Amino acid sequence: MSSLKLIAMSETEYANWCIESMGTYKSEIIKSGMSESEAEKKTTEDFKRLLPEGLLSKDQYLFSIKEDGRMAGILWFGVRGAEDNRKAFIYDINLYESERGKGFGKKAMLLLESEVKKLGLKHIGLHVFGHNTIARTLYEKLGYETTNVNMEKKLE
Repeated sequence: MSSLKLIAMSETEYANWCIESMGTYKSEIIKSGMSESEAEKKTTEDFKRLLPEGLLSKDQYLFSIKEDGRMAGILWFGVRGAEDNRKAFIYDINLYESERGKGFGKKAMLLLESEVKKLGLKHIGLHVFGHNTIARTLYEKLGYETTNVNMEKKLE
């Protein structure tokens, strides 16, 4: 039986994750149509805005996803919204390539629900890039509903 857990990220894990996550985020927004310079600027600005104090940033929760004590990935969510409508928002969830296909994504998302409930919140939101069909399928199976759709056409 799996013992998948969300464990508060350590400073070392955070430093490693931050470098990797910024690179991944930049790549994803380039795939979505931004130029490299726009993506670089957006990545830097978004991370500075959301994590100004690193692990100690207000309303930000960063976890290592661990399976029997071994790193399987990471999960980052924040709390945002007006005081009378606070919601959790997933900024990053990533399982290491070697840990995919084992059901850990679904288990991590269910563990996240428990963390969010502990904070007294009743909603979880997320953004998924249109080209990430695997993630979109998982989220739909877990009951997430589409709330917005951005569309774009590339002109030749």
